[in-house]
Amino acid sequence: MTIKKKFILSLMMASGLALGGCTSMSSTVDGKTHVFTEQQSCPTLLEMDRGQTLEVLLNENPSTGYVWSLAEQPKLFKVEEVFQSAQQQAAADATLGLGAGGQKTYRFTATTAGEELLHLKHARAWEKTAMAEWTCRVRVS
Repeated sequence: MTIKKKFILSLMMASGLALGGCTSMSSTVDGKTHVFTEQQSCPTLLEMDRGQTLEVLLNENPSTGYVWSLAEQPKLFKVEEVFQSAQQQAAADATLGLGAGGQKTYRFTATTAGEELLHLKHARAWEKTAMAEWTCRVRVS
């Protein structure tokens, strides 16, 4: 392979990685829903329109006492909270037993224009400090 071909191939690969990074930064799934996990940080300010949805997917094991909860009830969003156990996620896997965790999904649907901080905490109800936190500042227009 010539040096020119190697250079072009390297340039194409670098461009592909750069563009792939850009697309992974956009969390919009269908133009209406933004999806994040606890490992993904929200942008400094997430811009949303009324009617759009923000979903946060969080690993949780309530049998340990650690649960995700809202630090404060949002004023600009309708909130839905759903827990799906690992048994429900993988009903065919017979190795899962008592105490198995699952996934909690918070679904925030923007209803009112304004700016708000969404703040989730992973903690035991009787403890003052959270094991983990997830925050997202959102502007709804």
